[in-house]
Amino acid sequence: MSHFPKLREDFRSAEAAVGYANLGMLSDALGALDELSPAMSADTGVQEFKLRLLERSNLWQEAATLASHLASIHPEQARWFISWAFAKRRSESIDTASKILTDAANLHPSDPLIQFNLGCYAAQRGDLTSAQGHVRRAIELDHDLEKLAHEDPDLEPLRQAHLID
Repeated sequence: MSHFPKLREDFRSAEAAVGYANLGMLSDALGALDELSPAMSADTGVQEFKLRLLERSNLWQEAATLASHLASIHPEQARWFISWAFAKRRSESIDTASKILTDAANLHPSDPLIQFNLGCYAAQRGDLTSAQGHVRRAIELDHDLEKLAHEDPDLEPLRQAHLID
């Protein structure tokens, strides 16, 4: 029965974190998550919530570290690599983000968002041929990305060069 008080504390802390997040009090939400037990903190859902709070707080290095950890323990899920690259782009460089996604594309060759983001990064680096290839592949994999390709600011160099259909 001794585990029940800690479980109650975990629920209170988790409830507080969600409440703070809903109020836009992101640092308080992150603080409440720090109060969770190690077992609860290790839960993938809790870690994803923390990752989203770190992203919303523009704490990119911390977000990159957490997303990297999630990618290492859940390599079958492309979303962690995408989050890791997204955070690394903001905390380090587009080149670092591109390397992460290039490696992820080998694990997830048919993931459209990996291809799309590789296209965005290539466009920002000025490699329009590569960018066009990645964006076309992404749209082949998920036709809904065609609309995004016409709106994403990272792909402006492709639009300017009339390389997006």
